[in-house]
Amino acid sequence: MSVTDLFKSTSDTHMPRKTLDDPVARRMGQIALVIGFAILLAAVYGRLMGYGLRRDEMMFVPPARLLSDLSLYQDLFYNHVPYSAWYFRVFDLFFGAGGLLFSARIGVFAVWLMLAGVTGWLTLRLSGSTGFALFAVVATLTCHPLMNEPGMAASNNLLPLPFALGGLGLFVIELKDQTLRRSRLFASGICLSIAAGIKVSAVAFIPPVAVAAFLLPAALPFRLRVRRVALPVLFGGLVAALPLFMLLLSDPQLFLAHIVQFHTGPHVDYWEANHLSEPDLAMSLWAKAYLAYGIWLSGVPLILSFVILCFAWMAFSTPTDPERVDPHTTLAPIMVVLGALLTTAMMSFLPTPGFSQYYVAPLVLLPVLAALMLARVPWPHQELTRSVLAAASLLCVLTALPWLAPDLRTTLGVTASTPERMNAGGNALAKAMSDRGIVNGKVATLLPIYPLEAGLDIYPELATGQFAYRIAPYTDPELAQHYVMAGPDQITEVFDFEPPAAFVLGYEPALEAPLLNYAIEKGYREISIDGLTNRYGKGRVFLQPGEISE
Repeated sequence: MSVTDLFKSTSDTHMPRKTLDDPVARRMGQIALVIGFAILLAAVYGRLMGYGLRRDEMMFVPPARLLSDLSLYQDLFYNHVPYSAWYFRVFDLFFGAGGLLFSARIGVFAVWLMLAGVTGWLTLRLSGSTGFALFAVVATLTCHPLMNEPGMAASNNLLPLPFALGGLGLFVIELKDQTLRRSRLFASGICLSIAAGIKVSAVAFIPPVAVAAFLLPAALPFRLRVRRVALPVLFGGLVAALPLFMLLLSDPQLFLAHIVQFHTGPHVDYWEANHLSEPDLAMSLWAKAYLAYGIWLSGVPLILSFVILCFAWMAFSTPTDPERVDPHTTLAPIMVVLGALLTTAMMSFLPTPGFSQYYVAPLVLLPVLAALMLARVPWPHQELTRSVLAAASLLCVLTALPWLAPDLRTTLGVTASTPERMNAGGNALAKAMSDRGIVNGKVATLLPIYPLEAGLDIYPELATGQFAYRIAPYTDPELAQHYVMAGPDQITEVFDFEPPAAFVLGYEPALEAPLLNYAIEKGYREISIDGLTNRYGKGRVFLQPGEISE
């Protein structure tokens, strides 16, 4: 059975189609489809678990363990809105026995499943084609910009996307079907607000919905639109945003210092002074545009763009019979999705410097736009779309093979996963300390996941790694009062007040210099421990003086 036949066998029932007469062949095709998706999910899981440690994970993963005793912002530096920290906290409670980083990356895999599920359901509802919904899921799971840090590290980059897409999609469905069910519009507001509570940039999905809620459907009187459309969305958004409002009102200066002032002040100043430390850092508008071009117009996003253009050509260039066109194919849903594409694309250029994760939000909208275009293709021409979908699905899989195929070894347990290596390294550190009689004290390191994996104590000033530490010299003293922070000039005072039980260094030589100098000056003894090597270097461990037996 060809790939085209698979899509024929799963196309929408209300459209003219040719069905396979052989039920055995149909069943075999369905089984092959299930096996194919299972292998694809296994490959995504393997790449996620085998993906090397990233600095950003120091910001998002440690709070999942530390929130049992400390509070965000008051006790921990955290430069993002709080829902992401709470999300990883939930997964640590359920999966933490397998390791801290393991629980966080399981949380990311759950988001992959949600994103694939939401994309499949939305595109099925909007296009009426099961074949297209299957293609949309394949395109999501093989999208190469998500195969690197944006979708593989335990951070807040992927987390808001299924909620943002679900919120926008629920609104578009009600607009397309012209049903305007308050429950779904309320749910739309909840989803959009949750997305914004996970990552501030997800607020870019809200303006198109907000504007459309007051303007559409145009046939309704304005007062009725407000009551039936705008208010349910607004109330849903307010309900989901209550925790944010509570944090903001409890201490506005503290909340805004972490969420807004960090990103507009010391963060930018640090990178302007240290941009040479990161090659190809996108500081200028041109550099950001070049980075966005490589993400938006290559691989799977380019394939999706081609599919959208094909469907748009079929939909708008072919004379249609009014009696054979879906009556709910107004342009309003398309305009809302295009508006979301525009706002998310524009907002991705706002942060400085630009990193690849800032440009992935518009990509989740491409399958939805393609589904709306497909719904406008006249039914007699739907047969032509199946060949396009079959070829596009094959191209998506072929494009992703170099990214996903090697990591099936991690899924099968042939190679150790990154969470396993981190957990083993942390436990090796704890054992070395215990064997030398060191049972109390804190570990000083810019990679706090290692000690936290083994239940060791760390300094709150270094709880999220280098992010607060490195911006201290660039932070206004008044702003610094709102951060639990000690920079290179203050960290030795912290150590003098409470000497470290151990140092774990070797990953950031320039930033770690004050820590290394302190360890040497105070007579800490270096020992060799296996399992502390990662993409940033080989770990060096220094233990309290007088505790090492020769």
